[in-house]
Amino acid sequence: MFDQKDGALAELVRKRYQSFDTEIGAQIEAGKADFDLLAKKVKEWGEPKVASAKQELAEMIFQSAM
Repeated sequence: MFDQKDGALAELVRKRYQSFDTEIGAQIEAGKADFDLLAKKVKEWGEPKVASAKQELAEMIFQSAM
């Protein structure tokens, strides 16, 4: 069904955590974003839209590789 060499699982993980590659994501990971900055960004951007993590698909890909 899924071949681990096709990169499907890696692509799911990349898409799930793509916000870590943004400017604010990098600041958070580096410990340089404090709560004041985050509160300001929340007010500026509004409520975030949470995309599906596609948990079931990731599990199917993982299981098929075993």
